[in-house]
Amino acid sequence: MALCAGALIGLVSPPAAWALDAFQESAGQVVMEAERYDAKLARGGKDWTAGTAKQGYSGTGHLQCLPNDGTTIDTGFVTTSAELKYNVQFATTGTYYVWLRGWGTSGGDDSAHAGLDGSGPASADRITGFPASWTWSRTTMDASAPATITVASPGLHTIHLWMREDGFIVDKLLLRTSSSSTAPSGAGPAQSPRITVSADTTPPTGSVSINAGAAVTAGAAVTLTLAASDAGGTVSQMQFSNDNVTYSAAQAYATSTSWTLAAGDGTKTVSAKFKDAAGNWCAPVNDTITLDTTAPAVTISSPADGAVFGAGP
Repeated sequence: MALCAGALIGLVSPPAAWALDAFQESAGQVVMEAERYDAKLARGGKDWTAGTAKQGYSGTGHLQCLPNDGTTIDTGFVTTSAELKYNVQFATTGTYYVWLRGWGTSGGDDSAHAGLDGSGPASADRITGFPASWTWSRTTMDASAPATITVASPGLHTIHLWMREDGFIVDKLLLRTSSSSTAPSGAGPAQSPRITVSADTTPPTGSVSINAGAAVTAGAAVTLTLAASDAGGTVSQMQFSNDNVTYSAAQAYATSTSWTLAAGDGTKTVSAKFKDAAGNWCAPVNDTITLDTTAPAVTISSPADGAVFGAGP
């Protein structure tokens, strides 16, 4: 079993902590003007564009995903859709209901995806219910279930909004732990205050053990036991490799998982990496085991082959 070094990959030591601005959640609620994003990513020829054409907006304007040519991205949106990011400092953990104040010019311009910390959960995708007027909605296309995200730990997190249908116009985002189905009235509550917080730049630490530390295995199918922690938040993902070059797809962190060793008898090494909610990956950690799939050869040296024994005189 090997322990994960607490250094960013490619760096001898982590840089000093830095500070950034974030919206401050309070009493289970945080409110963000759409145009006050902390980062904006254009993708696939689409971008969230500032505007003031739709009167009645809150703040200094609204954002619309343009150009509007009828494009819809229903899956894989985390890496392919135009994106908005909002830093939020949470004090209250739990389930948050995601409300958007939006405007859908037509039925092909009235939905978006939301998410948390780089993930677009099914519980918060395909938010819809926006006519051609400013409307608050938390309704998803999943049997009209309300959009939710789960904040598992206090501290700095990132709220995401991705394009589903181009042409959608967003004015404001509201996250609250209240399960009340009553929508905010008018422009809704005032934007939450901004505060300066220290960002998490320290990767998690962890370990990997093959078959509970066994020295030898007769089969390539093994069980990995994982243990990881993060001083600045939570461990969110993990991935593995048999050669420390090609890694499996990132998956949600768990304390154990099944794995298949590389083919061929001999010493096998499994490498593991862990990522925290802030996006920091730790350097690879390793464990080794001997794969021995060959049954032992048995030779009988005595009595000699063909020897005959009687019962005696």
